[in-house]
Amino acid sequence: MPVINVNIPDEGYPVKLGSGVIEQLPKLINRATTGGRLFIFYDAQFYVLHRAYLKKNIKMPEHRLFEMVLPPGERAKSLTTAKKLYEVLLSEKINRSDLILACGGGVTTDLVGYTAATILRGIPWGAVPTTLTGMADAAIGGKTGVNHHLGKNLIGVFWQPQFVLCEIRFLATLPFRQLVCGLGEIVKYAGLTGGNMLAEMNAYLARCDFYDFNALTALIAMGIKYKAGLVAMDTRDNDRRRFLNFGHTFAHAFEKAAGYGRLLHGEAVILGVAAALETGYLLKPSLRKYFKPYQLLVNQMMQLVPSCRIRLTDVLNALAWDKKNVAGKNKYVLLSRPGKPFITEDPGREIIKKVLKKILLQYQSAGG
Repeated sequence: MPVINVNIPDEGYPVKLGSGVIEQLPKLINRATTGGRLFIFYDAQFYVLHRAYLKKNIKMPEHRLFEMVLPPGERAKSLTTAKKLYEVLLSEKINRSDLILACGGGVTTDLVGYTAATILRGIPWGAVPTTLTGMADAAIGGKTGVNHHLGKNLIGVFWQPQFVLCEIRFLATLPFRQLVCGLGEIVKYAGLTGGNMLAEMNAYLARCDFYDFNALTALIAMGIKYKAGLVAMDTRDNDRRRFLNFGHTFAHAFEKAAGYGRLLHGEAVILGVAAALETGYLLKPSLRKYFKPYQLLVNQMMQLVPSCRIRLTDVLNALAWDKKNVAGKNKYVLLSRPGKPFITEDPGREIIKKVLKKILLQYQSAGG
């Protein structure tokens, strides 16, 4: 069972990954609560499927336990929902000896982490990601936040968890579309790392067993190790950690243009990675020859993204509101080779428009 440490000075924490790691949850909670209470916030679907199993493994007296179920979907990731959580926590007189536990996918860990960061100027929290997106990416690194109607993740703070526990068996009940959503993040990491991870991802897809836990554990571990290394070097997203935004500038725009909730985040990431690759080809056509295996992988994944109406003008407008926009221009993470990311200035509206036209046309013909 892999244990990957996020080695941030004074803020480091373990990421536990594997089958059966849920049994380590009591020890992790006891280390983090210092005798206080535990406030658990569940994704609604996880609550129905796994709440009894989780509680059995927590082994905490009822008087020290508070539970609340969160509404499902991206629309719950809002200041409106955060305000409801503040009301509940303050009425329960939460204090800094307590622990907040987020059990769910990326929406849950982003929202609950943000609430933990901003109430009483910071309450300790832990994450039990229950989706592939959460395990592979969202729960690790301390980025917390909510959406605004002008864009995704425009309101948020950095607040590292005390631990992240990824019980791989929870993926057995994950709907296929949610699994594909998580694979979008893994595709991103395959491009950022190249080499072994790219080969493992191709082998995984070739077997056509999407619920192969051994393969998923290996892929998740490779992605977490890469991310943990960047987060340790650049906690606040000022330098190399920005490589993790590969495909995401486009992805957030696709999500907003489609209407939040219609296109899942990881699905948008698949389209975003395709757009980032095409941008690189337009800027330097000689790069294309280095990406044949990776491009085939991205094309294969695009076929699993469900059809959704996305207008070019809406994507262009959404790009103008990206939270990393500086002086009216976006920066883009591209690849010179698989495993060799770099950051470039905005290549200009005409190139971006050309990229988006091609990717949207490809998506309309190839999307599931």
